[in-house]
Amino acid sequence: MTLHIRLIELERYLPDVSNDADLQRAFGPLKRYCREQANRALTLAPFSDTDRGEAALVIIGTDKGQIETEVRALEEWMEANLPGQMLRLEANWL
Repeated sequence: MTLHIRLIELERYLPDVSNDADLQRAFGPLKRYCREQANRALTLAPFSDTDRGEAALVIIGTDKGQIETEVRALEEWMEANLPGQMLRLEANWL
């Protein structure tokens, strides 16, 4: 059985984010969403720029097609549920 790992790196414009606490609050819905999923891990980059936030997410599974479907669903979920807008999203197979 082959294990597939997809690394997703993202940067978002997050209005009114000016410190680490604001960044944690802005990404809070994504953190809760990932905690509910057994095959996902999320880490946030430390605060560095006003109105910006960066994160990395890993999705793991045995079905490559299912992982791709989950990545697309995650993109749609982020646009609907997170403040601001996506500036960069890179997805790579590990």
